[in-house]
Amino acid sequence: MRVTNNLDPRQVMDVYRKRLKIEENSKNGSPKHSSPADSVEISDRAQELQLYRAHLKKFPEVRDELVQSVRKRLAEGTYLIDRKKVAEGIMEELRVDRHV
Repeated sequence: MRVTNNLDPRQVMDVYRKRLKIEENSKNGSPKHSSPADSVEISDRAQELQLYRAHLKKFPEVRDELVQSVRKRLAEGTYLIDRKKVAEGIMEELRVDRHV
């Protein structure tokens, strides 16, 4: 089932009001409508992604100490770039992107 977020607020209120009437009728002993219970199932993959997102939120967006270290080494002229590692990183990123 695809869930979209383009509902008109009036539609949402109508659904809510109908649901309230059904609940009131069932409490009063006159079940005019019997609606099936709504349920949502989150796949194992989605649960895993939620877990990863939660872990990623714990990390800082920018590692300030690493940035300062690289800036200092660049200014001193001692920062050497390993071209092979850069190329491997780019290829790995492309490989991962194809699977997502």
